Amino acid sequence: MDTNSQDILMVFPSGGDLYFTNFSYNLGSSYIIAYLKKHGFKAEQFISEESYNVKECVKKIVEYNPKIVGFTVYETNFMQCSLISNGLRAYNSDIIIIFGGPTPSVQSKEILESIRSVDLCVRREGEEIVLELLYNLSKNNFKLDKTNLSNIKALTFRKENAIIMNPDSNILLSNREIENYIDKYPSPYLSEIIPRSKAFPIGIITARGCNQNCIYCNCAVMSKRNIFTHSIKRVIEELAYINEYTQFIQPVPVNDDAFTLLPTRAKKICELIIENNFQIPFVCTTRCDTVTKELLDLMKQAGFVSIGFSLESAVPRVLKTIGKVSPPEKSHLQKYEKEIEFIQKLKNMTSYAKKIGFKNVFVSIMVGLPGETMLDAQKTINYVKKLDIDFYTHNLFHIFKGTPIYQDHKKYNYIIKPMGEKNKIILQNNFPFDVYRVVLTPKCAQIQVDEVLDYETLKILSLVTKRSKQKNFFDNIIINSDIIKPSVVEWIQENLTLNGAIIHLYTNKLKFLKLHEKNKMVLFNELSPSQYYESYYWNQTSDASILKSGRMALYNEQIGIPITLKNTHLAIEEYKKGYEKMQYLIGKDNSPIDTETFYKFLIEISKKEDKFNFILESNPSPQFQQLCRWTKTRANCQTLETAIIENDDSIKMCWYSNPIGNTETSFLDIKLNMYRLQKKNRELRSCRECKENLACVKCTFPYPLSHEKYCKYKRSNATIEAAKLIDNFNIVKDFLFKPLNPFEL
Repeated sequence: MDTNSQDILMVFPSGGDLYFTNFSYNLGSSYIIAYLKKHGFKAEQFISEESYNVKECVKKIVEYNPKIVGFTVYETNFMQCSLISNGLRAYNSDIIIIFGGPTPSVQSKEILESIRSVDLCVRREGEEIVLELLYNLSKNNFKLDKTNLSNIKALTFRKENAIIMNPDSNILLSNREIENYIDKYPSPYLSEIIPRSKAFPIGIITARGCNQNCIYCNCAVMSKRNIFTHSIKRVIEELAYINEYTQFIQPVPVNDDAFTLLPTRAKKICELIIENNFQIPFVCTTRCDTVTKELLDLMKQAGFVSIGFSLESAVPRVLKTIGKVSPPEKSHLQKYEKEIEFIQKLKNMTSYAKKIGFKNVFVSIMVGLPGETMLDAQKTINYVKKLDIDFYTHNLFHIFKGTPIYQDHKKYNYIIKPMGEKNKIILQNNFPFDVYRVVLTPKCAQIQVDEVLDYETLKILSLVTKRSKQKNFFDNIIINSDIIKPSVVEWIQENLTLNGAIIHLYTNKLKFLKLHEKNKMVLFNELSPSQYYESYYWNQTSDASILKSGRMALYNEQIGIPITLKNTHLAIEEYKKGYEKMQYLIGKDNSPIDTETFYKFLIEISKKEDKFNFILESNPSPQFQQLCRWTKTRANCQTLETAIIENDDSIKMCWYSNPIGNTETSFLDIKLNMYRLQKKNRELRSCRECKENLACVKCTFPYPLSHEKYCKYKRSNATIEAAKLIDNFNIVKDFLFKPLNPFEL
């Protein structure tokens, strides 16, 4: 970090992503930073491997002493950007706040109407607009109220009580006759804005824009159906720089809207990659009608290990309606020759890609498209099922503002509505049929992704800690209530890490089906700090409580893995019998016999001659919600990683605990309450006089045991090693038994 003040600091919060809660590089903002630096301005990206809540994030951003903070905004991170923006405005009213990116490009007016902390929106390509803006601001010591913005194109801003939208800039369009015009923008890699080691997952682009006619896609809208290229020389220079990093395990994404839209150019790039002997693995998405077997051979030789093809639908009529292959038919004559050819070629190209050794070949489809019926959607899925591919991405049709379908959505009987009065930016649409009732195939990536989500939920419900120390916020929130109140979301804003997990537990399936959409609307309308929101409902059986994801209810149990909770003594009994899927079982102490059985189980392990190999060679053990009380591993009540919000708004740190606060209690007060309770317990148990004082984890909530009974067991000091081994091997076995997300490849 530059300790001097920054003219502009770019911020890119991740949003709704299971794997990223930190602040990473963004390719678009990195181009802007490189261009501004070239012209003498101080610009930097806010980077952090740490996660923060809103308050801590604002503090870290302010340390850069920025005059301007620019956010890269998508629908997926809009709420996080808004909350940080509001926090910055409250902290320092002199900072100028800018929103740019895809969402502000088409919803700038709505953003300024609803998020008062945002001063300006930059629409579409940002390099030259932001440069001109900084030139003008710098003349007035970065005083926004003294700067004339009326002549800067592609800006949306407030003037008195009005919102002004200056004309579009059309910079790239106006210069499309200039070959490789975008070479004027320095490479984020060659400018050392992005380290070469971060090429995965950040990726590169060789060209901007798209020239296709798809009525649902905002890529062509942003570029006005044009492609703007970097010179092949520039692409190879950038790849030569990245190639000096030799430790890529996962492929570097080529983030062009479709890499082979200009096949001759793609061929030349591949030939030069081969000629230069670059050893970079690549992944890209493209269209089957812009590749040939010859080009796929070259791509494979050049290092492409994964390739995706966009199909959307295998029904010619639907492809025609969405303009996937040719412009949407305006006459009454319906001719589908090109669409039929497109569908056949996709089959040929995916088959050939697998034949020549691409590690991953995948296809994307959409369900709920204009004019589509349930039968049409099922035809598409049945077609994909027969393809020689590794997986397909199952997307539900989403209408973005600014796209042709948005303008004509009423023609197809779509209803579009915002997620609330306070959040008019994130939109949702209905579908022409029940999109959840189509029959999926095993190749559906969503099946594997949902298994990952359920596995992560199981770990959170088991209160497995990942932290080594406390922070000033929670990483996970469990809402154990059928209703989400606005006041609960307000508390979450203050106390949950940005993009942290929100796990919602419903009483039963009927409650989920009745209340899920309403609760989701509350979360979005009140601006949740995270879109990582997963809902589950209880299904009681005679000997167990089963949690099923809401996705299972919607998709008729085609996706998701049930999480079973059983009395610990029953869980251990099944474990010893070698039952399958023990990794999706949680042992829960409901009576003293459960706790005593687990204690004896630990003693049994501790007496094994080779404890290490015994656990290593055994089946994966269940999760035990009470494991932390038998080892010195830090427990959730110590790290304060996960909070459980009950129906009465009380907050617990453990499934066995009494309330430690409520949704009017700050994190720091919860922390203080825990300290006081732990101190009281130590005094109650006379821990200072106990010889095991330093070796004991001192469980704050030993239910269903009494304090006296718990201390009696702990004084044996025979559980620590066995419990620690189980805890450590849970981590090891995560690598062996955790479901694999295809997108990690």
